[in-house]
Amino acid sequence: MSILAVTAETATRMNIFSIAAKGGFLMVLLLIISIFAIAIIIERLVKIRRSQKKEEEFLVDIYEHVKDDHPELAIRKCEEMQNVPIANVISRALANINKSFTEIREIIDAAVSKEIHQYEKNLGALATFAAIAPLIGFLGTVTGMVKVFMKLGAAGGGVDISLLANGIWEALITTIGGLSVGIISILFYNFLVGKVENLAQELEEDTNEFIFSIRRLKDEDQNA
Repeated sequence: MSILAVTAETATRMNIFSIAAKGGFLMVLLLIISIFAIAIIIERLVKIRRSQKKEEEFLVDIYEHVKDDHPELAIRKCEEMQNVPIANVISRALANINKSFTEIREIIDAAVSKEIHQYEKNLGALATFAAIAPLIGFLGTVTGMVKVFMKLGAAGGGVDISLLANGIWEALITTIGGLSVGIISILFYNFLVGKVENLAQELEEDTNEFIFSIRRLKDEDQNA
C-alpha cells in the first residue's frame, strides 16, 4: 500500500470520527451502548459455539456405562465435555440415578431449564439496546434541530443558509448512529435467539432419548 493511500485512509478515519464527534453527548452514549452490544454478541457466540462441540456417540457411551452399572464412568465422561449442555444435564441425572424415574425426570427438566436460561443470558439487554439506540438517535436529532431553530430565531432576518445546512446535518448524525447500532443489535439478537431455540430443541431431544434409555434399564431391572 502506498504512502498516499495510507494517508488518505487516515484522513478518512479522522473525518469520520470528527463527524461523529459533532453528535455530542448522545453520540458518546451510543458508542457506549455499541461497545456493550458487541461484547454481548461476541460472548454469546463463543459460548454457543463451544456448546456445539458434541462428541459423536456420546449418549451411546453414557448408556453403555449406565447399563454396565458404572455410573461413575458416565459422570467422568460428562466431566470431560465441559460447557456442553447435554453433558451438564446428564451429569445431574446420573448423580441421582438411584432415585425413582419420576424424580429423575423432574431433575432433568429442571437442569434443562437451567441450561437454556444460561444461554438466554444477556439477550434481553441486547434487545433493549436494539430498541433504545434508534430512540436515542432521534432524540439527538430533535434536540439538534431545536438548537438550529433557536439560532435562527436569534439571528432574526439575516440567516446564513450554510449555517442552517451545517446545523441540520449535525443534528441528523445521531439518527444515523442510533439506527446503525439498533439494526446491528436486532440482527444479532434474532440470530442468537434462533441459535438458542435450536440448542433447546436438540437438548430436549437428547434428554428424552436418555430418559427413555434409563426407563428401559429400570424396567429390565424390575423384571429380572
